[in-house]
Amino acid sequence: MSGWRDKAACRDMDPDLFFPTTSSEERLALKACAQCPAICECARYAAEHDRINGYPLQGVWGGVNRTRRRNRNE
Repeated sequence: MSGWRDKAACRDMDPDLFFPTTSSEERLALKACAQCPAICECARYAAEHDRINGYPLQGVWGGVNRTRRRNRNE
């Protein structure tokens, strides 16, 4: 990794946190993002990459969930 990912708060967290299945889990992920020094870069990456390795971008990125990202792009 390099750049913004090196300073991302999530780099040492369980990745499952950012793929929530309930609203309370999503709130925890968003709280982690809110305290991250790389939140803007992460959100920009998610906005510019709707797919990773051919698969749709999933989960919470840069304090934004998949539904909000999709609505922003419409």
